[in-house]
Amino acid sequence: MLKKFTYFFIILFSFILVDGVSQNNKIDSLLQLLNNTKQDSAKTTLLQKLSYHYEAFNRVKSFEFAKKALASAQKNEQQKYIGECYNYLGDLYWFSGDYTTSSDNYLKALHIYETLNDEAGMAVCYRNIGWIYQGQKNYDLTIKYYLRAKEINERLNRRRNLLANYDDLGIVYKLKKDYTKALEYCNKTLELSKEINSDKGIATGYGNLGSVYFEMKNYDEAVKNFELSNQILEANNDFYNLAEGYNGISECNLKMKNYNQTIDYATKSLNLAIQYDFKTVASSAYFKLANAYSQKKEFAKAYNYLELFSQLQDSTYNEKNSRQINEMSAKYESEKKELQISSLENEKELSNEKLEKEKRFKLYLIIFCLMVAIFAFFLYRNNIQKRKANNALSEAYKQIEVKNKDITDSINYSKRIQEAILPSEKLRYKLFNDIFILYKPKDIVSGDFYWYTEKDGKRLIAACDCTGHGVPGALMSMIGNNILNQIVNEKGVTSPDEVLYQLNYEIKKALKQNGTNETKDGMDIALVCFDSDNKITFSGAQRPLWIVKNNEMEEIKANKYSIGGIQNEENKLFEKHTITLTKNDSIFLFTDGFVDQFGGNEGKKFMSKRLKEILLANHHKSMKEQYAILENTLNDWRGNLEQVDDVLVIGIKV
Repeated sequence: MLKKFTYFFIILFSFILVDGVSQNNKIDSLLQLLNNTKQDSAKTTLLQKLSYHYEAFNRVKSFEFAKKALASAQKNEQQKYIGECYNYLGDLYWFSGDYTTSSDNYLKALHIYETLNDEAGMAVCYRNIGWIYQGQKNYDLTIKYYLRAKEINERLNRRRNLLANYDDLGIVYKLKKDYTKALEYCNKTLELSKEINSDKGIATGYGNLGSVYFEMKNYDEAVKNFELSNQILEANNDFYNLAEGYNGISECNLKMKNYNQTIDYATKSLNLAIQYDFKTVASSAYFKLANAYSQKKEFAKAYNYLELFSQLQDSTYNEKNSRQINEMSAKYESEKKELQISSLENEKELSNEKLEKEKRFKLYLIIFCLMVAIFAFFLYRNNIQKRKANNALSEAYKQIEVKNKDITDSINYSKRIQEAILPSEKLRYKLFNDIFILYKPKDIVSGDFYWYTEKDGKRLIAACDCTGHGVPGALMSMIGNNILNQIVNEKGVTSPDEVLYQLNYEIKKALKQNGTNETKDGMDIALVCFDSDNKITFSGAQRPLWIVKNNEMEEIKANKYSIGGIQNEENKLFEKHTITLTKNDSIFLFTDGFVDQFGGNEGKKFMSKRLKEILLANHHKSMKEQYAILENTLNDWRGNLEQVDDVLVIGIKV
């Protein structure tokens, strides 16, 4: 008699039941039995068991034997076995990241179990349908199907299957942020696992508790439970869930800003994921590695892992998969309704057969309908080419939408990395009491960036405009930010002219602008150093400094060359200006985005003169008020026109 499979997979952990004998001994015994068995039904059972035992450590072999088991069951028309094979294949595809094929197999299994009126099989399929809705974030329907599965298993006293149901409910309540219910079901998983002596169930219980405590931001308790789970998983060679456990500990350390431990555990998880082809686990590990290296300011590594993460997303659950799942579900429901309608129509035809004989005149109506149909056919044939062309255009548009979403997602994540390197708002107000920074990137990421720091009692602040905008400008901004930090914070250089001299040298060196392979990339910058509250020094490359004092605007001009780029000067020297300020004087640093913006009634540039007038007219107000005035002025001026460049304006009042 074929033993029923225990359907055990769920998003983070699965239930794999251990007999006390090593996996290798079991597999060797099963292979020997398979070679010596001639009965077809027994072969199907042995192939299923082999697939089950390979799953935890060799996914390729598990797929191989699962497909052989399905072929054997189909050959011998063993409907119950076919249902079990479809269901188990659905599990394997789910944890390989192929959610569309997984859902297809689940629906095929449900159709067979309903035909056989097999309640145990239906319970497994109800659970799997819950997975589908959970993937679509429809948690109310998810809980509805999970509870259906639980009620059947409680009635049939299938305790090991109840473990899976408790596990599912714990996770979905966690996703709904109902942490009280989530902890309740996680503890039920742990209690029942101890009652039936299931090591893997205990590991699952601890792991789920860890994930709930993580969502509750109790990271120490989360790490404690993940480690208890991992000890059991490692002893049982459950590499998938072990990799997920490492990911959980890595995520906790990331939240606690333990970046080296984040990298250690994410790397352990990634090594297992690559070895055993766990795509969803690898994707999560790549994301954490990118985030950790970004926080450590190792941006080359961060971008490398970000690119790997982005590439892997093409094979994971996305909106296209969700649409296909909905279509398959709808197809299944409509198929049942069509069978019912077809049955009713057949009965109606039998009852009306005699009446048709008495109404021969309807023959003329049928002939007329045929004529109409023939005419419609010719119209359809003439229009078919146009429809094909429209379908091709529609498909091309969908492909463009998918590619555009992938690119936009990658750039959005790049924005998070770029924002992470900008100095904090807390430091801003620590260094400067009354300050505003108007910062509006043209695209998702920006070529303009602001920078400030404190070194040896001196406060430095800069407004920087890199070549271009968008992704190229953002890359230049990260290079410039990193080099400024090295020059000032590491080397201790604080004189603005010397900072710009070294910045020019390092930029040309980094971009290999050596005279033979020059690029045009570089940056304009205005840099101010507050030597004291009332004394500043300034140097600029193409960007001036504006000072408002005694109700007058004074402009301190910058040198007429940029940092880096294609200028011929080997050693650019920058002029240093020393200025004495008094109370309520204001200084302004800015890039060219604001003054170059087109708008107004005639669609012209805003220009420097108009900006000076606004700043001079409002200099007596607080910097917070001036920020609002500038922002509203820019929005009103631009109107419905596109923003032409990144915008950055910095104002500081003494």
